[in-house]
Amino acid sequence: MRERLREHAGPLAALLFSLTAAAWHFYETGRAASEAGAGWLCGRYLWLFACMAFFLAAFYGLFCIKRLHIESGAFLTVLVLGGFYSFVLPPLSAPDEIAHFMSAYRLSNVLLNEAPTDEAGRIRIRREDDFLQNMYGSTAAQKGRAVGAVLDEETYEALRAHALPAFVEKPWQEMLSSSYKSVDTTPLAYVPQAVGITAARLLGLNCVLLAYLARFCNLLFYACMLYVSMRLLPFGKPVLFGVSLLPMALHQAASCSYDVFVTALVFFFASYCLRLAFVKPMVQVKDIFVLAVTLAALGPCKFVYGAVSGFLLLVPVRKFGGPRKWAASAAAVLFAYAAAVAFASFGGIPAESGLSANVVEWAGEEGYCLGYFRDHPETLFRMVYETFAMQGGEWFLTMLGAKLGGLDPVLNVPFAALFVFFACLVLMSLPSVGEALYLTGMHKFWIVASASAALLGMMAAMLLSWTPLSSPVIQGVQGRYLLPFLPFVLLMLKSGRIRRALGSDARLLFYMCVLDGYVLLRLFSIVSLRL
Repeated sequence: MRERLREHAGPLAALLFSLTAAAWHFYETGRAASEAGAGWLCGRYLWLFACMAFFLAAFYGLFCIKRLHIESGAFLTVLVLGGFYSFVLPPLSAPDEIAHFMSAYRLSNVLLNEAPTDEAGRIRIRREDDFLQNMYGSTAAQKGRAVGAVLDEETYEALRAHALPAFVEKPWQEMLSSSYKSVDTTPLAYVPQAVGITAARLLGLNCVLLAYLARFCNLLFYACMLYVSMRLLPFGKPVLFGVSLLPMALHQAASCSYDVFVTALVFFFASYCLRLAFVKPMVQVKDIFVLAVTLAALGPCKFVYGAVSGFLLLVPVRKFGGPRKWAASAAAVLFAYAAAVAFASFGGIPAESGLSANVVEWAGEEGYCLGYFRDHPETLFRMVYETFAMQGGEWFLTMLGAKLGGLDPVLNVPFAALFVFFACLVLMSLPSVGEALYLTGMHKFWIVASASAALLGMMAAMLLSWTPLSSPVIQGVQGRYLLPFLPFVLLMLKSGRIRRALGSDARLLFYMCVLDGYVLLRLFSIVSLRL
């Protein structure tokens, strides 16, 4: 009996912590609900707590005791936890999610053979769905507030009021113009969301269920790509799984953002290259085709992530059949990427890519351009240094989940929880006793070079398109942009100099799930308290 208690002491302590935190936040939620006359919030809190308790018990039993395959565990866990995050942080609450949702709606119009936009280029939506972009109605003083723009008790109340009846009386009702135009990117990034929107419209579902179905399809796409990527990875699968359990990663995966598409493709491409480097004896033509198509799909969405092509350098030249075939293969992949980017931007080269000055719309003032840095090169180096010095910590914390919702500082995850999240990732990255090591110093160099190129590319893009002349640092770079490369950078910790003797991967992943449960209950309480 004592041996069993010792074996399960860590998980029991984690569950005790979560129960204590749940009791405290239930008290806070109940107090706020009684003040607002919204007792139904307590019922929702208890429902969320019961679901999380059942999930954690199932995860521990299936994954820590029964040893479920890690790929299947990752697929199911991301789907379930992503669903919980979507419930607590409802539709259109993620950064720029309203714009991505409307872009997916435009693609849905195309799929249904309807006019996607009006004469002014604004996306056409059902009258039923106007609530999503204007939750207070067209005559209210706060006209124009999208459902998730601000998360408070009123948001939960509005969604609850519009959730039933599930079906609208006239599915093919009058279309009206939204307040949004389509995001200028590849439509491939919105296929999963558009499928969900289209299915909801064909079934005649109301606006709330339509938004949730769009989110679920995006989450399902991410979970499927995570499963495939983990199947491809020859090592480090728990690290990729763990990164997907970070609050920011789950919140993003359970949204309509096209960052889901970007992250999933980077995971897939990098994992495929690692498999070619360390598992497959020879690279085949079909492998080059898969990599070329993946990079061509990724490029037009966010071209800076084309830096993941550096992972091709991890594959030995001999596996291609010699230097000539290696060069031809690399050229084919890079040509597919360049052609896709050129095709997507044909006729619309942004002003910031030239030497002439541009205007930063959000700031209402002149921005930086290449011509400016040609004449003042010292300013570029100073800004890069100051940006790392002043914003590096913010990037790191927000990458993990310090600010959720629309980067709302109130919807935060405590630093102690973020520290434990990252500590679990670091421990999983360390090799266990007897684990085979794959990465050499040169491999690690190319991984760092690829991740650094992507980060510097993001900084350059934001410097030329988003940073006004009055700013001493580069504006617009966010921590969530670093998530696609995070698991592969962490894998560089695998070294023969340090070995992990304690703490199984399954237990560490369980602790991360417990922390996610705590984060969800805490966030639900915070939103309920914002009366």
